[in-house]
This record gives sequence, C-alpha cells and structure tokens, in this order.
Amino acid sequence: MPLTLPDLDDRRYADLLEEARALIPSYAPEWTNHNPSDPGITLIELFAWLSEMLIYRLNRVSDDNLRSFLKLLNGKEWMPSASTPEALAADIRATVQELRRQERAISCDDFEALALEADARVARARCLPRRNALMGFEAEQPGHVSVIVVPRQDTGLLPVLEAVEAYLEPRRLLTTFVHVVGPQSVPVDIEATVVPLPDAEPGGLLPRVADALRAFLDPLRGGEQRTGWPFGRNVFVSEIYQLLDQLPGVDHVTEVELASNDSARLIHNEQGNQIGVAVKPHELVAARTLTLAVATT
Repeated sequence: MPLTLPDLDDRRYADLLEEARALIPSYAPEWTNHNPSDPGITLIELFAWLSEMLIYRLNRVSDDNLRSFLKLLNGKEWMPSASTPEALAADIRATVQELRRQERAISCDDFEALALEADARVARARCLPRRNALMGFEAEQPGHVSVIVVPRQDTGLLPVLEAVEAYLEPRRLLTTFVHVVGPQSVPVDIEATVVPLPDAEPGGLLPRVADALRAFLDPLRGGEQRTGWPFGRNVFVSEIYQLLDQLPGVDHVTEVELASNDSARLIHNEQGNQIGVAVKPHELVAARTLTLAVATT
C-alpha cells in the first residue's frame, strides 16, 4: 500500500482567521472594530481564504514531483518502472527499503548483522569491540574490532572467513581495523552416572544421554533456546543434572562431574564443590570426552 504522507500544515480557514484576529490588538491597538462589516476584517478573511488554498497546494505532492525525488535518491540513471499509480507506489516502497538497508558497520550489532548477511554459509557471528584477535582477546586494543564467525555444518572455514572479511571491509569506518576469525571452543569432559527407570532398556539409554549432552553444548543447536550455545556462557553442573533428569528412560542422576584442560576454569562454591566450567566471552564449548555409566537402584 502507498505510504501516507503527513500534512505539512494542517491549519484551515477558521484557524487562520482566528489567528489573524488575535494579532490585531498587538499590532494595531487603535483598531477596535473587528466585525465582519469592517473593511480590514474583510481583507483578513480574503487573505485567510488565499492562505488556505496555498496550504492545500503545499500538502499536495504531484506524481511528477515524487518521481523526481525518487530519481534524486536512486541516482540519475534511475527510471520509473511504469507510469501507473501502483507502479509509483512500488517504486517508493523499493526506494525506502533500499534506504533502510544497512550499509555501514558502527556498533557490534551492525558487524554481526552484516557478517550474517555476507555469506549464506555463516550460521552465527559474535563481535567483540576493542579486541584484536591476532594479538589475543585479553587486552583491549582501541580501534580494533574482532568478529567471530561460526560456519554452518560441513562448510569450510577459510572461504567463509574470506567472504565475510571482504564484505565488511568497505563497510567499516576508516579508523576501524576489523579482524574476522573462526570460533574458539573450550573442550569440556563430562562424567555422569544415571539411574534408568525400571522398564527402561539400559543398552539404549547411554547413546541417548551422549546425544543429548553433545546437542546441548553444540554451537549451532545447543543452549536452552536450541539456537547454539551462547558465546562466553559458563557450563554449570546443575543444568547437566536438569538436562539428563528430563530424558526419557532416566529415573534420576546420581553424579555429574566436569573437567577441562585448564584447572583454573573450574568453578567451585564456598564449600569446595564443583559448580561449573568458566568460559571466556570469545569462546564456545565442545563436549570432548563423555564418560557415562548406568547405575542400578
């Protein structure tokens, strides 16, 4: 449907006449006869009528004016698709949509949106401001932006990174250095013991537990929303308990323990019990070794 244009001036004859009459005491105090029979009032009424006609013309924009403005926005080579009102409305809609298209990367949201737009093979993108991926993610580097790209399954990483970098390069600010890298994963080892329901088949339970754990930590389909494990989100023992306890055939879980290559990542509570594994803002997680067991009640 055509865009509704606002009225540039919504005053009418009565509004203009009343406004002019209200100004008489300020500009002509000696003028005291404001009746319609006064010649001055007659002139004010005439000017109000003429002004209303001019305002009406001001609020009307012709089709030729619209096409000229569209040519100004689209470039001198632009030509209207047709001369009908429907074609003009379609040209306006297409021009507005093109103007709203994001062409400049300023904020992190801009970089992530453009990275997803750069190549259909990009599944997820994460932008970290003031970080130079080539120098590590720990220290701030003003003027640098790092974009982490997660490709879709069965997709080579290097061609995707090159495509995203080429797409972002002309859209960055001149003072910004953009670094496009692949994801970094933290290997997490999980040891768990589950107790099956009395009527469950123990032989088929462990594969389901393993599949559920790998899917839960998957970078593309993991997490609570099943949209991929969030960047920088810690892994907690409690959520592993909750995940396994809800699986069909599982009565309850007796033990869950997490391990990582870096013991400093392990999170413990005040009592010394393990509660999770710490993940840095630029990292994802990956289930590396699953040590699963079935216990009997």
